[in-house]
Amino acid sequence: MTTLYGNDDFTILRNMSTSQSTQSTQDTATTSFMSTSSNFELSELKKYRQYWWKTGKLHSKARWEEATLPYELTTEVPFDTYVERTDKYNIHGWWEWKNGTVIVIELPTKFHERCVGAIIREINLVTGGVRSTNVDILYDGATTTKTPRTGKEADASWLPVSKPRLIRGGCDESGTQPWSNLVVEIAYSQSEADVKNKVEQYWLQGGRAHDAIAIKIEEPIAPATRPSIMTAWHYCINNRTAIGALNPTMYEFGTIDRNGNPIILQPGQCIINIQLACLYHGVPANVLNPPPPPLPRLPPPNPFATLPNPIPIDMFHVQFAILNN
Repeated sequence: MTTLYGNDDFTILRNMSTSQSTQSTQDTATTSFMSTSSNFELSELKKYRQYWWKTGKLHSKARWEEATLPYELTTEVPFDTYVERTDKYNIHGWWEWKNGTVIVIELPTKFHERCVGAIIREINLVTGGVRSTNVDILYDGATTTKTPRTGKEADASWLPVSKPRLIRGGCDESGTQPWSNLVVEIAYSQSEADVKNKVEQYWLQGGRAHDAIAIKIEEPIAPATRPSIMTAWHYCINNRTAIGALNPTMYEFGTIDRNGNPIILQPGQCIINIQLACLYHGVPANVLNPPPPPLPRLPPPNPFATLPNPIPIDMFHVQFAILNN
């Protein structure tokens, strides 16, 4: 008979088995501890991040720079509560509401705010001549809009004062408030795909905005440095491909392009043009072309004489505002 194991062999095997069993128990305990620790950490992060919803302030321990956007901030929130909270804390353009869930889509940065402010100033400068007339262009800012299941805000929006209210299909809960004709969406921490999808699938759906500008400011690789790649897309519902898809025009206005080539931007070199017919879409013809007054009264001044066509947005000034942050 052949002996497979001697007494010494059994001793070694028994010790190995005991050692493996002990190690397995230790591994299980370690894994359990790590899992518990990880769950606790995630729970703490969620608590600190919900502080934004509860107080309107960003908590220093929330580590928002590590968050993946879009981020679910809180759930089971009525739309009215969402509107009330965003108005109270002036959280416009950072959150969205969808089926009762409040989602963080963008984080506040100076780069984002400087970009918004520069575009507002560009449009205000060229439309100032028609202020307080029946062809005035009202700045709606980040007014909350609502569809049956979604509430969103543009970073900036404009609406002709004479655009009539609707019977249905409007941008508010009653469905009678007309949609803005021009909206601007800017992404810094938000992805390019998300901001373009928001423009294409929300703002430019049938009967809503006519033109939109989507901007992506690439986050710099090194901390505390300025962004270098900045891209804009101008959408117009009239500009489509042969199969009917939206076909935006792309503009690069950073210090380097998307292939890494330097850009030396000059005033007048990179301009987004908004046609007056687009900006005043939906305004009754008798407002844009008023009948002549009866004689002997003199004709009223034509406010359109003070407006260029198209309305130019010089991206040199937008770049300047962002880089001088």
